[in-house]
Order: sequence, then C-alpha cells, then structure tokens
Amino acid sequence: MQTIARSIREKHGLVAIAITHRLGKVDIEEESILIAVSSAHRQASWRAGEECLEEVKQKVEVWKEEWFADGGVWRANRDGQAGVKV
Repeated sequence: MQTIARSIREKHGLVAIAITHRLGKVDIEEESILIAVSSAHRQASWRAGEECLEEVKQKVEVWKEEWFADGGVWRANRDGQAGVKV
C-alpha cells in the first residue's frame, strides 16, 4: 500500500496521502479501508482518492473470512463475487 500511496501522491501532486485497512471483525456495511488525501485543490483529492481505492482493490491481497448460515470460508478479495460462497 505504501507503493500505491507514493505513486498516487506523485501522479496527482498531493501534499499527503494515507491508506489503512482494518484488521479483525468487520461487519457487513462497515468500512474496511480509509484513504486520507490532502492537496491544494479539492478536485485532485477526489480523483486521487477514487483512483487509490480502485488500485488497492486490484493489487493488494486482502484475505477475509466470510460467514454464512452454514459456516465461514476464507477467501481473497479477488476470489469470485462478493457475498457468494466459493
């Protein structure tokens, strides 16, 4: 995530950027990632934040345990469709 943050900061001319991903139990509809962006202009911050989120989702391997009525299953963030047991 540091590499992604550095790349996004340079590309969009940001003052600063921070990315953190929650660990532990995260209930459905709760936030799991925080991206904080600082720039001289609001538009650059919005674009950078959105691009950063998409890049993290694409490149960072995040394992999670999803729970269903018949038990839980561990999966990577890129395994199949979200919410569908694989």
